[in-house]
Amino acid sequence: MNTTEMAPQTDASLKSSPRLTRANLGALACFALFVLVGCLGVLNPLILLGCLAAAITLVLVWLAAKYLRRVDLELWQGLALIALSGYLLLNYGFENLSLHVGGFPIIISYGLMYAALALAVLSRRHLIAKALKEPPVLCALALLVLAFCHLVLEIPQYGVWALRDSTMCLDAVFMLLGLAWAMKRDSLVFITRWMTVVFALNMLYGFTLPWGEKLWSWSPESGVFLKVPILGNYNGTGDLLLAGAIFCICVGSFVVKRPAWLMLFLAAAQFLGVAITQVRRMYVGAVIVLILLVLLGEVKKFAKLFILLPVAILVILVATTIGGLEISGRIGPVNLAFFKDHIRSIETSEGTPGSSIESRFSMVDEALGHFYSHPVFGVGFGEPLLSDIEQSTGAAGRVPHNSSLTYLARLGAVGLALWIAFHFSLMKRFVYVFRQRHSCDQRVYAFLLWFFLFYVLFMIASFVEPPFEFPSGAVPFYFWTGFALGLMRWHLSPKSKNERQLAVLVNTAETV
Repeated sequence: MNTTEMAPQTDASLKSSPRLTRANLGALACFALFVLVGCLGVLNPLILLGCLAAAITLVLVWLAAKYLRRVDLELWQGLALIALSGYLLLNYGFENLSLHVGGFPIIISYGLMYAALALAVLSRRHLIAKALKEPPVLCALALLVLAFCHLVLEIPQYGVWALRDSTMCLDAVFMLLGLAWAMKRDSLVFITRWMTVVFALNMLYGFTLPWGEKLWSWSPESGVFLKVPILGNYNGTGDLLLAGAIFCICVGSFVVKRPAWLMLFLAAAQFLGVAITQVRRMYVGAVIVLILLVLLGEVKKFAKLFILLPVAILVILVATTIGGLEISGRIGPVNLAFFKDHIRSIETSEGTPGSSIESRFSMVDEALGHFYSHPVFGVGFGEPLLSDIEQSTGAAGRVPHNSSLTYLARLGAVGLALWIAFHFSLMKRFVYVFRQRHSCDQRVYAFLLWFFLFYVLFMIASFVEPPFEFPSGAVPFYFWTGFALGLMRWHLSPKSKNERQLAVLVNTAETV
C-alpha cells in the first residue's frame, strides 16, 4: 500500500498547466461575450438583432461552404443552386427580393445567377466555344443581339422598364450555366437528388395554399418596382407539381432504389397538390403526357401515370365525399363537382370557375395591334403591351399571357422567326436522343425523357401564361435546357465501342 501523499500544486504549477489556461480563457471569453450581448440588448435591441442575423448568416455560409467541399461542388454551383431553389420554390416572391441603393434596385436572384455565370466562365475557358456548337444556343444568341439593339434605343426612353421587359431574351444566357454543369463528371447524380428534394419541398409548399392569405399577412415584403410578399405566392407551383410527379415516374427509380414505392407515393402526393392549385393547363398537360408516353413506347411509365391519376382522384373522392373534409383550393373547393366545372371551362367560360376565355382573346388583339404597327422588328421593350390596369396594385398589364405572342409584338417577325428556330433546333436534339435510346446510358435517357415532357408542359403553359417573361419561370427552364444539351453532347452515349455493343446486347436480351 502506497502511503505517500501527493504534494499540493503550487501557483507556478497552476500557471504552467496549458489545459487549465485554455479553459480559463474560454470561460472568460464566453463571459465577455454574454456581457457584450447584454449591453447591446439594453442600449439598442436593433443592433443586437442585426449582429445576431450577421452571425447566423456567417454560420450558414460556413456550413454551405463545408457542404460544397464535401460533395465536390464549386462555388459557382452553390450560388446557382441557391438561386434556382429560390426561383422554383418562392417564384414571384424570390424574384422580387431586392435591395435599393440610391433608388436603383439590386435584385438578389440575378446577382447570384450572374455571379455564378461569371465564375463558371472563368473556371472553364472553352465553355463559350463549346456552347456555340449548339444550334439552340446560337438562336438564343441571335435573339440576345436583337434585344441589345432595341435596348440601345429604348433604355434612354423607358429606363429600367426596358431592361425588365428584355429579360425574356437575356435569361437565355443561363443555358451556359447548365452546359457548364454538364461538363463535370457524374454531374447528373447530384442534380437529380437536388431536384427530388426541390420537388418534395414544392409539394409541401403547395399544400399550404389554403392558408395563402395568412402567409401573405405574415410574410416580409420586398420588390423591384412594387412591394410584394416574399411568401404566399404560388405562381407556377401547380406546373411544377405535375413536372415533379412525372420526374418521380421517369427518374425516381435511379434516385431512390429502395423502397421502390416511395417515389410512386411522392408522385401521387404531387397529383393531389395539383388538385389544390387548380391549374387548368395542367389537366390538358397530363393528358398530352399520357399520349406522348404511348407514342414514345414508354409503356411502364404510361401505366404508372395512368394508374396514379385515378388513385389521386379516388383519394379526393373519399376525403371530400365520404370523409366530409373541406379543402379550399386556389379558385374553389377541392371536390369532384368543382373539377367537373373547371375542366368544362377549358371549352367555355360561361357559368364555370376560372378566368374567361374572352379576356385572353382581347389580350391577343391588343398585342397584335403593337405588332401591326411595327411588323418587322417589333415595338421593343419598355412599353406595356396591354392597357389593362390591375386594381390591387395599379400596375399596367405588360404581357398578353402568351409568350410567343410577346416575342412577336416586341421583336416582330424577325424575332418570332428566331424564336421558332430555337424550338425547332431543340426538337431536333430530342429526335436524336430518341434514336439513341437503346444504346445510351439509361439514367441519362430517363432524365432527358423527363426534360422533354417538362419542355412540352412548359410550352403549353407559355400559350396561356407568360412564363418566359418572368425570371422564376425562364431561368430554371434555360438552365435545364443547357444541362440537357450538355448531357446529349457529352454523356448520352457510352464512351467506347465495346460499351456500345454491350449496351445493345443487354437491351436486346431484355426485349427477348
